Amino acid sequence: MTTAKTYPRRGLHGEIVHAIGVRILSGDLLPGEPLPAEEELGGELGVSRTVLREAIKVLAAKRLVESRPKTGTRVLPRREWNLVDPDVLAWRLEASPDEQFFTDVNELRLIIEPEAAALAATRATDEELEQLGQAFEAMRAALGEGDGDAYLTADLRFHAIILEACHNELLEQMATMLRAVFRALFIRTVATRERGLPLHGAILDAIRAGNPEAAEQTTRALIDETASGLSRPRASRAGA
Repeated sequence: MTTAKTYPRRGLHGEIVHAIGVRILSGDLLPGEPLPAEEELGGELGVSRTVLREAIKVLAAKRLVESRPKTGTRVLPRREWNLVDPDVLAWRLEASPDEQFFTDVNELRLIIEPEAAALAATRATDEELEQLGQAFEAMRAALGEGDGDAYLTADLRFHAIILEACHNELLEQMATMLRAVFRALFIRTVATRERGLPLHGAILDAIRAGNPEAAEQTTRALIDETASGLSRPRASRAGA
């Protein structure tokens, strides 16, 4: 599976890119606003102009900012942002996304995953079916042991394998992008895991049986169940 590259946070340069990116995604620096002058921002972050300018180039490539002669560097309108960039997604999650973000994620899932499951039912190899079964068994074991981290890892793997089993390069690329948002969504809807596990099993059975209609329908049912976790009061989810 192809892995999308994120900008490394290691080192001073990466830390500066991360710091400014999070400030933009959190709303501390608003669209249309100019970034502070280089002397001010560099002094605040404790870096030289050279480091700051290199960081700005990275942010400009992600369409978060734009630099122009005389007018300086400004935050671009939100519609210009590359929201599917892995770094931008990570910064948005770190900036505490609102409920609309997770609603958007679920809508995206409804557009992509049911059809992907149907394709997987007709294209999955024996090896992929074995891997999918292993991921499901890992989910079942983790739920029984109350190991939330292990469940999350297996759950993410389960959905990634389905996208891989479509044997469509664009969907494989999308799987990497979706991993970050799926992780955040699945953590937010932890209370749906017990009800969702049998639906994962039904998806597995449908794909194994080569039944695209059943794979699509059960995937829709699973996404609807996840959406129900978003509609519950936050206190209930936190308690779960």
